[in-house]
Amino acid sequence: MGGGGDATQAARQRGGSRREGEPNADDAAAQSAPANSSVPVWSSGVAFFPPSTKYWRIGGKWYDFEKFMDKHPGGATIIKMARDRFEDCTYVFEAHHSDFQRVRKIIAKYEIPEEVGEASRAQRPEGDKNDTALSAQDAKTTPQLLGEDAFYSVIRKRVDTYLKSIGQPDGGPTWFCCLLFWFFLVAFFIAGIITRETGSFYAAAAWGLISSFLGAFGHNWVHQPKYHRWGWDILSLDLVGFSSQGWYREHVLQHHMYTNTPWDHHFKGTEPWLVCDSRVERAWLQRYVMPYLTPVLLAFGLYANFMGNIYEICCGNEKFDWTFIFKLLLPLQFWFILSKWGCPHGLALMFTSHGILSVYYYSLALMNHNAEHCCDVDARNKSRDWGEAQLNVSADWAVNGSFVQAIIWLWLNYHTVHHLMPRTDFSHHPAIQKILIKTCKEFNVQYITKDPVTIYCEMVRSFASPQSLFKEINIYGGGV
Repeated sequence: MGGGGDATQAARQRGGSRREGEPNADDAAAQSAPANSSVPVWSSGVAFFPPSTKYWRIGGKWYDFEKFMDKHPGGATIIKMARDRFEDCTYVFEAHHSDFQRVRKIIAKYEIPEEVGEASRAQRPEGDKNDTALSAQDAKTTPQLLGEDAFYSVIRKRVDTYLKSIGQPDGGPTWFCCLLFWFFLVAFFIAGIITRETGSFYAAAAWGLISSFLGAFGHNWVHQPKYHRWGWDILSLDLVGFSSQGWYREHVLQHHMYTNTPWDHHFKGTEPWLVCDSRVERAWLQRYVMPYLTPVLLAFGLYANFMGNIYEICCGNEKFDWTFIFKLLLPLQFWFILSKWGCPHGLALMFTSHGILSVYYYSLALMNHNAEHCCDVDARNKSRDWGEAQLNVSADWAVNGSFVQAIIWLWLNYHTVHHLMPRTDFSHHPAIQKILIKTCKEFNVQYITKDPVTIYCEMVRSFASPQSLFKEINIYGGGV
């Protein structure tokens, strides 16, 4: 689902993300483990052991990007977080550069001798028995850069060619997409004012629906460096109660890179109520009761996410900085409504709005990674590259629909496309989906799509019953 669903695991978290341009840009490094130390760095309840606090590891090679960071089009922050908060930079490098051939030539200038990089390497603790430990397969190697004829490489080259042909080489939004965003932003304030003035539950419901569309745009903007830097994700995530800061780290660099593995904070984020891990047995309530109460449980998702993030900030596990002011946007909504309608009626109005947002957004987001084929650990482990692995852990529906038609699905019906090209704006997803379908046929790669009702039913069944009981997930499955 969207970033920040890990309220139950967040108490173990140790670090936060920061917006580009913020002072003290090296704070992430300060929170990471010292070189040659086995001290973990936590991200949304998951322990990571960065291999170096000085160099970056990509494709099994070492790079020194200190002099390059300020030149990076995506900003220095994400480069530092990739090194200091996680264990390998290969996937994040590959996934965010459709023009990978050009970019590989650029980073070659910053490659350092292997012995220099290995000298700074911090080892994972031997005998680590945590659920987030590397599998036996993963421990023997590191991800490698893909060959130019690999499935995922071919897709990226074709997408890059397409984006250049329409004059959008950076994969940015169309003018219509931007216009639609500002329409929903204005509609959000209008719906809020109408709700306050009338006290109508119909108005509150409309406010919740509009908030859902706005949150979907936030999911889009947080992936795009320019719009993240401009704060468009604040106007669409923080405004409705999510956290653009949390998403920038845990969603962009964690969920997307290690989807449906123990390193994915979504994997445990709904526990103990709903169990997404297809490898573990369910308790009686988790098997026979909770899955069938999914809409009821998800109605509280926004509040659980918000309170978990606040708790971590108060405990010092998330950095307290100037961005905390955006956390006040949700309490201000409550004040705005309750100051006129009081507690009983005002709280009911707010829960109507936020409940609709939570159920609408989180239901679709959970469908994206809990369909039947997404829970097949064997298929994921056998993926030939990282791109194919994304097809095995993501679910799409309403195939061949237009950008406008996808509004009803909050544009999450193209989720496999989004995972393959995370930095590309969702206004291009319909066209890229056609490229994906063609390439899958050529490479004999299965792209599973179903109708949304079937996927929802499969999701509920996956919550109730494990489909890959006791099997081991190769976190680096695909592209090793």
